[in-house]
Amino acid sequence: MLHLLSIEFLKLQRNRSFLILTLLFVISIFGINYIILEIVKNIYINDKITFSNVWEFVPYATSYLLVIPGFIMIMHTCSEYTYRTHRQNVIDGLSRNQYVTTKILFIIILALFSTIATIITTLITGISLGIDISFESFRYIYYFFVQATTYISFAFLFALLFKKTGLTIGLFFVYSLIIENILEKYINQIHIGIDKIGEFLPLSSSEHLLMPDTIQTVMKIANIGNANSEYAYLIMSIIYIGLCYLTCYYRYEKQDL
Repeated sequence: MLHLLSIEFLKLQRNRSFLILTLLFVISIFGINYIILEIVKNIYINDKITFSNVWEFVPYATSYLLVIPGFIMIMHTCSEYTYRTHRQNVIDGLSRNQYVTTKILFIIILALFSTIATIITTLITGISLGIDISFESFRYIYYFFVQATTYISFAFLFALLFKKTGLTIGLFFVYSLIIENILEKYINQIHIGIDKIGEFLPLSSSEHLLMPDTIQTVMKIANIGNANSEYAYLIMSIIYIGLCYLTCYYRYEKQDL
C-alpha cells in the first residue's frame, strides 16, 4: 500500500497545477469562513453562539469548495491519459486493479486533508469568537469526510469515463451544481412511499447529510427541510461510494489502454 502511494506522490511532487489548486483550496477554506465569521459577529452577540454551532456551520460552508479537490482528482487522472503514464504503470508491472486502488487511496488522503483543514478552521473560528471549546455536534466533521469522499470519488469516475481534462471538469461542474439539483427537484415530485426521494441522489445524499440543525429548523418552518433522517443519508452516501468504486474497477478493467 505504501509503495503504491509513493508512486502516486512521485507523479505529483512537480505538478504545479496540483500545488496551486491545493494552496487555493486551503486559502479558500479560511477565506470563506472568515467572511462568515465577520457576518456572524455583526448579527449575533458572542454568548448566543456555541461551539456546537461552529461545528455545524464551518463544514457546511467548506462543503461548497469541494469541487476544488474534485478538480484536482480530475486533472491528475486525466493527465495520466494525456501522457500515457497509466499505460506505462501497467507495462511496468502494476495491475489494473492496483492502479484503481492507488487512486482510491489518494482520494481518501485528499478527503482526510480536506477534513483536517476544516477541523483547524473550526477551532480557529470558535476561538476567535471567544467561546468555550466543546465537541458537541462534532459528528458534522465525520459527515464532511463522507461528503468529501463522495465528491472526489465521483470526480474520479468522471475522469475515467471522459478522459479529457477540460471536458471532464466542465461535465462534473455542471452535473454537481446544476443537473443533480434539477433532477432532485423533479424526482421529489414522484410519490412512491418515500418523501422527497430525490434527496437520495448520489451527491444530494451527502449534501443533505451535512445540513446544519439550525438551518433545518428554519427550513422546516417553510416545509422545505430534510424529509429523511441523517442516518438514511449516511447509509445512502456510503452505498454510493461503494458503487462508485466498483464501477471504477469495472470501467478500468474493460477499458482499452
